[in-house]
Amino acid sequence: MQESFIRNPQGAGHARSLTPRQREVVQLLAEGKSMKEVASVLKVTPRTVAFHKYRIMQDLGFKTNADLIQFAVKNRIVVG
Repeated sequence: MQESFIRNPQGAGHARSLTPRQREVVQLLAEGKSMKEVASVLKVTPRTVAFHKYRIMQDLGFKTNADLIQFAVKNRIVVG
């Protein structure tokens, strides 16, 4: 059990805890879209996208965009 935590400290269960909107934000950001592009696709303001990203990263304990992208790939939110 400790070994699996070391390999995947965020755990697979966190993907299920994202709201549908958060999943959309993660997917679009992981696909390489800018905050403005994500905002345009979702028909919200860039500030709203930034807030979603901030909350996701805070809730999952991520420090970098690379952490977020790795999470998206591991949890099949986006195919890498």
